[in-house]
Amino acid sequence: MRSSTLLTLALSLNLLVFGCGGDSNKSGSVGEHVHVAPHGGQLVEVGEHGSGYNLELVLHPDGFLQIYVLDAHAENFVRISTPSIEIELSGEDNASRTLLCEPVADPATGETVGNTSLFTSTERITDLLPLQGVIPQFQLMEFVYENIAFEFSGNSGHANHEH
Repeated sequence: MRSSTLLTLALSLNLLVFGCGGDSNKSGSVGEHVHVAPHGGQLVEVGEHGSGYNLELVLHPDGFLQIYVLDAHAENFVRISTPSIEIELSGEDNASRTLLCEPVADPATGETVGNTSLFTSTERITDLLPLQGVIPQFQLMEFVYENIAFEFSGNSGHANHEH
């Protein structure tokens, strides 16, 4: 009985040390913790790692910005009721403007406006790249996040979020 308790303790300690939120080394070493952007975009972490969320920024082939709302490990879509996402963009000349992203319904997944994980900009962004933006306020479930800053140059095709 004692050996099974020691084995359980050793496995638990192993998970604690090497699990999500462990070493934040980004040098490419073995055991590195990486989140993969499912659509080849760029992940922006929202909230505390492991208990927060991710936004995946994707440049649609038609030039629009798409934002997918994902769980903490960027593995599952998170449907939200947010009516829109406003992004404050700042340009090289320090001029700022607002980019509006509206919810998208998807009959294939059953997502509707008011219950969706996908938002798309109302205007093309290709000529605005690279973007420097801030989402001033964003409600995700019962949490309100403020000043979510990001830079976006377009899709990399292999965008990872390392820890």
